Amino acid sequence: MGCAGGGQPPLVPISAELKMIRHLQDRVNKRTAEYESTVPAEQREADEARAKAKDLSERQAKVRDLTRKLAVKLNQETEAEGGR
Repeated sequence: MGCAGGGQPPLVPISAELKMIRHLQDRVNKRTAEYESTVPAEQREADEARAKAKDLSERQAKVRDLTRKLAVKLNQETEAEGGR
């Protein structure tokens, strides 16, 4: 039987991936807070404000996707270790 992952170590440690995701999430949170504090509610329907909100939403989706991929990777590694 072959080894899971071809026996090669990952290019980037999982701890580094987690730190990167946390940094990205912190940036999204900071930008969201700035948006909330600088764009009055009555101006949020304007095109510029909508564009900013869409950008924030896309950035959050990227963080979500990266987090899900990492979770799948962790689950696969856990299953591979349990199957030894």
